[in-house]
Amino acid sequence: MNKTLYFMLDYYDRQVIKKITEKYGILPMDATRRFLTSETHSLLEDADYGMTSFSEQAIFDMWEAEQVTGDLRNSVYIRED
Repeated sequence: MNKTLYFMLDYYDRQVIKKITEKYGILPMDATRRFLTSETHSLLEDADYGMTSFSEQAIFDMWEAEQVTGDLRNSVYIRED
């Protein structure tokens, strides 16, 4: 596994956690825990998946799809319709 560069991961972490707290009114610590323990974040950590080619909005949408449906592949950014 090739790790995503720390500064890129930090950028996504901050942006997605901010979106979670704003949309759901979750405390920042809880939002951080929920994002960092998600499958979406695991894939983001692995540079081989190329998740950093997506915008922070797309990563948030993948996380949200994972939370709602149980599968981040249900995100409008990656599903095939």
